[in-house]
Amino acid sequence: MSANKLKILSTEKAGLYKVPGHPEHPMRVLASLRHLQTLLPASVFEEPAAVSLEKVRAVHSELIVQTVQNESYIDPDTPGAKGIYQASLLSAGSALRTAEEALQGISAFSLMRPPGHHATPGQSMGFCYFNSMAVAVNDLIQNQKAKKIAIFDLDCHHGNGTEAFCLGKPEYLYVSLHQAPAYPGTGLSSRDNCLNFPLPPGTKEGVYFPAMEKAMEKIRIFKPDLMGVSMGFDTYERDPLTQFGLKQADYFRIGKMLKSMNIPMFTLLEGGYDRDLPVLIENYLTGWTS
Repeated sequence: MSANKLKILSTEKAGLYKVPGHPEHPMRVLASLRHLQTLLPASVFEEPAAVSLEKVRAVHSELIVQTVQNESYIDPDTPGAKGIYQASLLSAGSALRTAEEALQGISAFSLMRPPGHHATPGQSMGFCYFNSMAVAVNDLIQNQKAKKIAIFDLDCHHGNGTEAFCLGKPEYLYVSLHQAPAYPGTGLSSRDNCLNFPLPPGTKEGVYFPAMEKAMEKIRIFKPDLMGVSMGFDTYERDPLTQFGLKQADYFRIGKMLKSMNIPMFTLLEGGYDRDLPVLIENYLTGWTS
């Protein structure tokens, strides 16, 4: 893994909240951060700052903002917890910073929680409170830092929240590879500027990578100024929540394929719940930066 032009946005504050028994556990990020710190110089790591509430309100309804502010119960997947509001602001702030770094030619990775791609403009759900990807790209478009942005969602679950944000807005192209059937039950077909590639349970590299190449071609045709990757590592064969069959080495290949697109790119951590997550992230970053 090359430290040259790599920036990892992360912090121990990602552990601000914890819900006992919940798979979206602080050690997802904390163990991964500590692992990467043994491999890379300190200069690669940057402490994220919380995003302003104004930027969240530009994407989400006031009801969502108030619900997360109050750290209220939403549903069993998204129960609310002490610290979740501050962690959500940090995660969105980290996303925006990685996007800004990418526009400067840096390979930037946001290693934060909570994830965001299920949070729609009007509903937090699926472990996600604020949609960090939507907050980041919306800010860049509104401030004219980019004209066209592609979002490539490689989480095993369909990013219904990001799709809802992007749908019908020609400055965005949303493209997703995901398991179907699976939570949240969306993404079974493509609509307008949102292109979905649903794949069956049991999908392994022989099916996954040809589908990924087709999806990449759609992004190339779009010719974006920037690409945001919602990277879920729950496509891993041992992930407890999904039924895909990718192996550890496949994440190096994913990183390598994304690099080959030669598009300024930033990555946000979405899902991934197996204890091997630190190694999966290492392999992905190695492929992306080598």
